Amino acid sequence: MLKFFRSLRQSLLAENKFNRYLLYAVGEILLVVIGILIAISIDNWNQERILKNEEQVALLNLKQDFEYNREALTKNIAITQKTIESNLQVLNYTGAKPKPETEDAFNILVNDVTVTSEFFPKNSFLDDLMNSGRLQIIRSAGLRDKLSSWKPIFDRIKEEERQTKSYSDPLLAFIIKNGSWLNADEVATSETIKKYTFPKSGFEVDNRNLLNYLEFENMIENLVIYHDRVLTSQKNGLKLVQEIIGLINKEIRDE
Repeated sequence: MLKFFRSLRQSLLAENKFNRYLLYAVGEILLVVIGILIAISIDNWNQERILKNEEQVALLNLKQDFEYNREALTKNIAITQKTIESNLQVLNYTGAKPKPETEDAFNILVNDVTVTSEFFPKNSFLDDLMNSGRLQIIRSAGLRDKLSSWKPIFDRIKEEERQTKSYSDPLLAFIIKNGSWLNADEVATSETIKKYTFPKSGFEVDNRNLLNYLEFENMIENLVIYHDRVLTSQKNGLKLVQEIIGLINKEIRDE
C-alpha cells in the first residue's frame, strides 16, 4: 500500500499536480497514524488482559487466605463463648452459694476458665500487595477499602487477646497456689494431657475450695468482661472477613 502511494506521489509530482499530490500525501499520513493507533490499541488491550489475569490470580489467593481466616475465627469464637459460659457457671457457685455436687463437675469448669483463644490468620498475600503498593491491581474500590480495613481489625483482635491473657495469668497462678491441677487434669479433654497417665495428687485438696475465695470470684468476674471484649473483636473480624469473601466472589464471577 505504501509502495503504491509512493509511486503515485512521484507520478503526480511529475505531472505537477500539486493539489492532488497533497491529498494523497494526507491520505498516506492518515494511514500511518491509523496504523500507530491500531498498534497502541493492541498494546493497551494486551496490557489490560495481563492486568486482569494478575487480578484474578490475586483474587483467588486472597479468597483462599480469607476462607482460612473465616474458619479460624469461627473456631475461636466458639472457644471464647465456651470460656465465657464456664466463667459464668463458676460465679453461680462462689461464696455461700451451693457448690457443685462433685469435684469433677467443677474441675471441668476449671479447665475452661483460663482458656484464651489465639487467632493466627493468613495475611501473607495481602501483606505483599500492601507492601509492594500493588493493591491497586484490585479494580473494585469497595473491595480495596475492605482489604485496607483488615489490618486494624486484626490488630484489635490481637490486642484484646493480649490483654485478656495478661489478666488470666494471675488466675492461673492463683489456681496453682490454692488448687490442684492434677485433680483438674483427671477430667481434661486436651489431647496433650490425655497422652499421659498422671498419678493422683499427694495432697488432700478439693478444688471446690477455690470457690470460697473472694479474690477468685473477682478474677472470674473480670475475665468474663475481658473475654467479652475478645468476642466482640472476633465477631467484628468475622463480619469483615465474610464481606471481603463476598466481594471477592463477585469480582471472580464478573470475569
